[in-house]
Amino acid sequence: MEIFIETMKGASLHIHAVWLALTYIAVILAMAIDFVAGLRKAKAAGIASNSRGYKMTTEKAAKYFLPMLCLTCVDIMTSVILPAPFFTMLMGGFNIFCEWKSVMESTHDKQEMREAANTLNVIVKNKDDIVGIITQAMELMAKKQELESKNNNTNQNTIEHEEESNEH
Repeated sequence: MEIFIETMKGASLHIHAVWLALTYIAVILAMAIDFVAGLRKAKAAGIASNSRGYKMTTEKAAKYFLPMLCLTCVDIMTSVILPAPFFTMLMGGFNIFCEWKSVMESTHDKQEMREAANTLNVIVKNKDDIVGIITQAMELMAKKQELESKNNNTNQNTIEHEEESNEH
């Protein structure tokens, strides 16, 4: 155990701490930029911001920082071997990339996704009505086909009768 403690003292933990702090700060800044950009885009599109949207930011933070904390533990354990906390920095870089993509997405695309989701939601809620409408439509189509085939038979019989009359 004493050897481990001596090795850890010699390790550059202060360098790791600086890199870890910079990584976490960079992710927080990226999230803040995305949050402000989202508010501006929503305001420009006339979409009211609400507490549910704000809560999504905290859920995103949990999704970002929990894995980063686990990787920070791995980086601390590997600090004897590795010169920097590469695992946490990679995860932080990925999170920053995700935030950048979110900022670059247009509000129009997000609005189309919301409208498609709303349409699907309406369809699912009214599925019984839709099944009834489809059933009625199929019944009407079947009746129409029956009438058309009766009319075709009647017309065919009339034509044949006229041809017979013309022959006599």
